[in-house]
Amino acid sequence: MSILAKPDEGCNISKRDVEGVAVYRSRRGLEVAERLEVVARSSGSVVASAVAFRLHRCADERNIWTAQDLHSKDWELFDGTGSLFACGNRLCPSCSAAMARANRRQGRDAINRLNQVFDKLTQFRLGLRWRSLVLTMPLMKGADVTDSIARINDAFRRLTNRKFWKSRVRGGIKSVEFTVRPEGFHAHIHLLVLSGFMPINAEWEKKSRTPSSNLQAEMKHCLEAAGATVAGVPVVAIFDVKRQGERHHNDKSISLDRALLETCKYLTKSESWDKIPDAQLVKVAEVKRWRRMFELLGAARLVHDQGASEPSNKSGEIEATTDQNAKRTLLNTLPLSNGGHRVGTKPERSATWRQELQWRSFDDWCGWMEEKIARVQKFRDKQLKTKFPYAVFTTLSDGVKVIQRGRSPFCGEGIMAKPDALPLSLA
Repeated sequence: MSILAKPDEGCNISKRDVEGVAVYRSRRGLEVAERLEVVARSSGSVVASAVAFRLHRCADERNIWTAQDLHSKDWELFDGTGSLFACGNRLCPSCSAAMARANRRQGRDAINRLNQVFDKLTQFRLGLRWRSLVLTMPLMKGADVTDSIARINDAFRRLTNRKFWKSRVRGGIKSVEFTVRPEGFHAHIHLLVLSGFMPINAEWEKKSRTPSSNLQAEMKHCLEAAGATVAGVPVVAIFDVKRQGERHHNDKSISLDRALLETCKYLTKSESWDKIPDAQLVKVAEVKRWRRMFELLGAARLVHDQGASEPSNKSGEIEATTDQNAKRTLLNTLPLSNGGHRVGTKPERSATWRQELQWRSFDDWCGWMEEKIARVQKFRDKQLKTKFPYAVFTTLSDGVKVIQRGRSPFCGEGIMAKPDALPLSLA
């Protein structure tokens, strides 16, 4: 997985160019990897040690590259940064930024599709507009981050099945954020939805023409049903999104681009991992599959699924009209081989790094992992040369060395190094 991205707007560094972002993510990744390695060694967690090993290789300066004159599908030039090998762990600043960027792209496509299904006239007629929502989970003492996320996801699932939600929300996107406090974890859900008027509390419910319920009351009921103790009313917030060409709506209105960024940017924050206790950090590293942190909602998900599904059979195409014809094979492919595998068998999937960790000693696993990372880097090297033949690449490990256009920075060709190369810095 490669991280081809412009610098994140939410990246907390003084130098916002691509090199500054790349150096910041590399240093942050190495810091997290070193801390995790120490904690894993003291706790005896082999899986956490393996995660630290992969995270360290992902954040290594030899694995991170920056480039000028990359191009989009429309041939728009931009600067970018990426990694040859990606560990794919949420503890990694580079990989979490790549996940957030993919989520923003998926969310932007969902917004465009919903705006096509519900055009301006339809939104005006049905009283719909885009709204940014924040739903907060009460502080759960003693619960870890995975339990907090699972609990608030359960409460939100219950909320989406209630009449209050179904009658108002047509679709949107959702992301999960968590913050760390000395007492425990705080989980939040950030939403960008296309919906009708939604009373936030009892006061706004009384002002509405057809009072039925409000978001605070509904969320409290769902949280309690999910097993959370709620003192008072839960903390929720609603911000109206300004329509195109609309200057002002109210004091809490924001633009659609900013609402999308606010919904997705929280997945990139790596500073939260510094505040997690050591025992919790090991448990987070050992998570095999995280709870869903980003998803499409309502009509956005349905439209997305329909676009990804195969087209239905059209008139004029050959179709079976009887059960006998339906069972008859039109083409026998059994005599054909499949990529060198035995006839009639599916190709075997290679073992994952977690499975290999169970079969090998840790030292043997590290050697196997190094070989696999080298193969991945070589493969990504070829992809970069093919996809961006006119880009100018530099590497963090090479300092200010310049790579000739059309050459890869990892094959040792076309490198012209300045004798007094200065290391990159955040200043």
